[in-house]
Amino acid sequence: MALQADLLESIPQARYLSAESYLSYRAIMRTFYLEYQKMHYQLDKDAILSFLRAEPLLASYTAEELTADLNQLVKWKNLTPIQDPHKVYTIADFKNRQYQYMMTEAALEVERMTVTLENLYTQTTGLSSSVFRRIQADLREVSRLEEMTLKDVGEWWQELQEDFRRLRQSHQDYLREFYGPGAEKQMKSAEFIAYKQHLIRYLEDFIQDLQSSAAQIGALLESFSGDRVERILELVHQSALAIPRPHAEQTPFWQEELRQKELGVWQALTAWFTGRDSTARQVMDVTNEVIRRVVQNAALLVQMQNMGVSNKAELHRLMALFAQASSLGDAHRLSAMVFGAQKCRHFTVNADRETERIDRSIYDEPPMEYALQPRVRTYKPRMDRSGFTDKGAEKAAQKRKILEEERLLRERTLRYIRDGKLDFSDLREPVPPEVRTVLLSWVAMANLAPDGRGLTQYGQRFSLQKRGGVCSMICTDGVLTMPDCVLVFEENENA
Repeated sequence: MALQADLLESIPQARYLSAESYLSYRAIMRTFYLEYQKMHYQLDKDAILSFLRAEPLLASYTAEELTADLNQLVKWKNLTPIQDPHKVYTIADFKNRQYQYMMTEAALEVERMTVTLENLYTQTTGLSSSVFRRIQADLREVSRLEEMTLKDVGEWWQELQEDFRRLRQSHQDYLREFYGPGAEKQMKSAEFIAYKQHLIRYLEDFIQDLQSSAAQIGALLESFSGDRVERILELVHQSALAIPRPHAEQTPFWQEELRQKELGVWQALTAWFTGRDSTARQVMDVTNEVIRRVVQNAALLVQMQNMGVSNKAELHRLMALFAQASSLGDAHRLSAMVFGAQKCRHFTVNADRETERIDRSIYDEPPMEYALQPRVRTYKPRMDRSGFTDKGAEKAAQKRKILEEERLLRERTLRYIRDGKLDFSDLREPVPPEVRTVLLSWVAMANLAPDGRGLTQYGQRFSLQKRGGVCSMICTDGVLTMPDCVLVFEENENA
């Protein structure tokens, strides 16, 4: 169902509950509500003021304050002013407009809601199995719906809805009490042990009734075919349309909304009792969990009580030993054995110990030095100034080593150039990896150059000649297959 904008507007009749002067507003509305229960539907200012001043909290309430509050409540559509002509004796009285006030329907519902909220946690809830029997009896009346009048069909539907609503609300309210903070406190009290057995029996009886009744109700609901369900809802819808309704309630989509509501109730009823994940099965699981928690808490309480008895006897024995101590030193030793060290200090230091034995005393440890630093923001550690170490000899040795390696690599590389040519297919001596890297870099350099020429790092100029096909270059770590080509060096450039 699509949400309509006019249904989501603010409700002015509820503003007095949270307004700044809510105390006087609520007192006025509660006075009207209580008098409404006595069938006193209209009240004037004098009667309202007398009722309010009878309360100690509003003993100093003035007529001017009452007038302002009544005008505000009229503005919020909580009260309807009705001019009272019977008490008019002069023209001045008529001009002053003496009014009587009456609660609006919306304000009456809001105040009734506040009364319900105030008594929400004082109402006694329980798990009754009679609701299951009534729902089962209602579903068995489905076969007689065609014979009933529309009025009887409407009454049957209202009874079914009311029984289903009472079932959902009762089990939710009752089981909710076992999952709040108050339930944990109650389960840990000593009085809970005596209450435990009665509660378990109560919940077990409810589970047995739920198992038997839910299965029968679920079987009845599953026996209805789709066409049968549509016919039931159609009769229910016709009975609802037969009820006279004010024109203000007949919105453009009120019939469709009514049909969707009826379908939703039937689907909720079906989901509660049928299916693998039905709500009835979930209620049984939750109730079993409550029973398990009750038994567990009761066992823990009994265990704690037994521990208290044994601890009492043990403490009595220790007190007797203290009383029999021959000296203060013996009493100290007994106290250390029972309660441990009264004052202990733990030392730790960032240093290596000779041993990790935990029974070694601190007096047996060798002394250690630990530098402490001030815990202030402005503290900066002292910088030890020292000169730079001369590493010229090391750098010279490293330079000689690098130059020697470069010289050896040059000799080994140029050894493969014969008669001004480097023919890769004619190499007979295996090529080491470092030399192969240099040779292939020359090939790549010439291959990328537009004129196919290049210059080695040793100063020789060369050109690349491709002969087509492939050749094999024997290396010390394997055989490299590459394009067949020759590097031709210029004369007098290979020395």
